[in-house]
Amino acid sequence: MEELITAINSRLDPAANSSLNSTTEKYLEADNMDPYWTQVKRLCTANAAADLDGPFVKERKRKTACKSGVVFELLDRGRLMAHKLRELAKAGPVEPGPLRQLPNETVDEEFGNVCMSMDCREGGGAGKSLHKMCDQLDIRGVPYVVRELKIADYIFFVGDKLAPILIERKTSEDVAGSLHDGRWERQQRTMRKAQFVLGDGPARRCQICYIIEGDANKRKVHGGNVGRRTYFQSVEDVENATEQLPLLGFSVMRSKGTLDTIGILAKIAQDVSWKANNGNIDVKFTYKQFLSRVKALPDEMGDPPTSREHQNPAPPVVVNASLTQPANPPPPGNGHNDTFTVQDNMDKSFSATSQDQDPDLHDIHHDENIAAAAELRKLSMQALKEQCKERGEKLGGKKDDLISRLLKPRKPELLIMRMRRGEYVPKVPSCNAALMVALLLHHVPGTQGLAKERLMVLAEETGVSKESMGGDGGNFYDGWSGVKQLQEGDPALVKREKGHRYSLTTQPPDSAGIAVAHALHIVAHREGLCQCGQDVS
Repeated sequence: MEELITAINSRLDPAANSSLNSTTEKYLEADNMDPYWTQVKRLCTANAAADLDGPFVKERKRKTACKSGVVFELLDRGRLMAHKLRELAKAGPVEPGPLRQLPNETVDEEFGNVCMSMDCREGGGAGKSLHKMCDQLDIRGVPYVVRELKIADYIFFVGDKLAPILIERKTSEDVAGSLHDGRWERQQRTMRKAQFVLGDGPARRCQICYIIEGDANKRKVHGGNVGRRTYFQSVEDVENATEQLPLLGFSVMRSKGTLDTIGILAKIAQDVSWKANNGNIDVKFTYKQFLSRVKALPDEMGDPPTSREHQNPAPPVVVNASLTQPANPPPPGNGHNDTFTVQDNMDKSFSATSQDQDPDLHDIHHDENIAAAAELRKLSMQALKEQCKERGEKLGGKKDDLISRLLKPRKPELLIMRMRRGEYVPKVPSCNAALMVALLLHHVPGTQGLAKERLMVLAEETGVSKESMGGDGGNFYDGWSGVKQLQEGDPALVKREKGHRYSLTTQPPDSAGIAVAHALHIVAHREGLCQCGQDVS
């Protein structure tokens, strides 16, 4: 182990700005999370995160071999990979254009000749979440490169030329910190100057966009401020600043968390590739030419737009509409107008299930439910609760809440029966429901199960989880925390296979995980959550 650490450090490119400079004892600690040593240890695993045919290295215990008592050796597949990497290193950097960091030797056709460049300080840099973000890009097959960017957090190359799109990612606490130290306005001015260069001058045909990650309400600290007390920025300050972005020339996309953000970036890369193939965007400048032209522009070119033509731009891709609402929605009615409150709940209930219906049919359903609500209002709270219990609905809340639940379509009988028997039923929305729906949509029974990392990505994409599958960054829990509950019971809903892969149980047919997942999928569509695009009516 000691010789390996010395050999790695001697071969590292100084530009990598990384090294294994801790003691051997430190790396041997069970709770050691050093990001550089983690990359070494990862070579000893199945590398499921990148879908590589690993492991490449074998770790063995040899107490007499060295002081640490740990030795490493290349496996046959590791030796083949090492030969490939040595030949690539001898060939030197590829010109023109950035080197695309991919675990595979080929690029998916949907990404074409596009490469995304990510700032090396994203996710807190190499010492924090940058490696995890890179893993997620690997899973999605996005061609990318990590570099120090002078402008924006994410840029996109078509060949060696820059595409006219610039992305800045900020968590809620990042927004608060930027408002506090003045970076908020400085960064926006610089991005508008960059837009002038890439967007053909005054026409500004370049998209500049913010991805706002997380909920400011969940990032409050003592005193009600967001991020840190010393930022002196309330939730209202953060939300107001975000809501002003469209008037300042920026489109805004909201994200639940890092997994959701990476999914958005993958969609943008695909969109850039499609536009480039169809001649819908102009790419003119290399990165060096771009920076020199931005630097030469006067500061007034970064002023906020005054023309309505350049305000309220559309985002590059469509994201989950439920995330576009502000963190502090207007409060509900005061309860004096009960008819309005039930009407509002009915509108929400039917908006998800009638988007593609005939307008006349929708009006009929709407009138029928107004009549049904009037009849339910005549019942006592106890009678309403008994009906909710019979349908497997929650019993808490005011009368309007109970009525709105009874106006929804009845849950699939399988879910109701499981609730009556006291068996576990994942809620919709929830992370466990998202995991089951993802397995239903993307795994074929009888084939090898899905790896955790891939399953987490697919669950995030379903939209069935209210929270981010990757967690909100504020605690140790993420969307995988409840998966153990899915593996309990007789029968269990999910089974773990060899190699830490997961699939839905299939027996007995009427109560196995695949049947429950079908039922949850139906509920998710009725709630307007699932984004799979399938017709489950």
